[in-house]
Amino acid sequence: MTKLLYLGCLSRNRFKNTCENAIKLVQAIDPEYAVLEDAPCCGSLTFHVSNDQELKKHVEFVNQWFKDNNVEKLVTICAGCYRYLTGYYPELLKDDFKVEVKHLLQFMAEDVNLKKLNLKNEKKKLVVNYHDACHLKNADPPILEEPRKILNSIENVEVFEMENNRLNSICCGAGGGVYSIFKENSDYNAKTIFDQMRKGKALLTACPFCYNALTRIREENNIKKPVIKFEDFIVKLMEGEDPLK
Repeated sequence: MTKLLYLGCLSRNRFKNTCENAIKLVQAIDPEYAVLEDAPCCGSLTFHVSNDQELKKHVEFVNQWFKDNNVEKLVTICAGCYRYLTGYYPELLKDDFKVEVKHLLQFMAEDVNLKKLNLKNEKKKLVVNYHDACHLKNADPPILEEPRKILNSIENVEVFEMENNRLNSICCGAGGGVYSIFKENSDYNAKTIFDQMRKGKALLTACPFCYNALTRIREENNIKKPVIKFEDFIVKLMEGEDPLK
C-alpha cells in the first residue's frame, strides 16, 4: 500500500517552501507518506474548461495512476484537489474509486496526530484570523472546525473570528475565472476579508488559490498584516521561529 502526499499543481510549481513544510508535518506524524514526482493533476481545471466526456476521461486516467502506484491513502495540501477528489471522483467513478482522501487539516486535527505534533507557542500570545476557503467549506465533507481545533490546541494562540466565517465566509474572488472576468468584484471581496480582521495579527489560509488572491490585494493596498499559509505558520511555531515573518 502506498500512502501518498499529494501536493497539487499550484503549490508544487509556485510554493515550494510550503510543500516542504507540508512534507515535514505529514512525515512527523506518519513517515510512510511519500511524494511521488510524477503525480498527475487532479483535473479541477478540466472540470471548468472541458466537456463531461473529457472530464471523465481525465478522472479515469488519474484513478488508473492511483491503482498502478497502489495508492490507498492520500493527504492533499490543496483545497481545490480535496474538493475534486472527494466530490467528482466518487461521483464519476462510483465504487471504482477506492482511495481514502484527507486534507492536511483533517489529518493534523485527529487527536492522535495532534498529540504527536505537540504544538507549542512559548513566546507572546498570538491572535490570528482564519479564512474559510470555498473549496473547503463547500466540500463533502466540509472542513470547518479542523483548523480551529488545531490552532486552539496551541497555548498562547487565539483565533479571532471574522464577521463572515465558516459557511458564511466571503469568497476571496480567485476561483472560477472570477478574477479574469470580474476583477473589480474579485478585488472587493478580497479587500472585505482584510477589513474584517480587526484584532488578528495575521490572516491564515489553507488554500493556495486564496493565498494568491489575498497576497495580491495585500501588496496592491499596502496592507501590513501578513497572509500566511497554514502549514507555514505551524512549522515556524514547531521550529521556534516567529510565525508572522
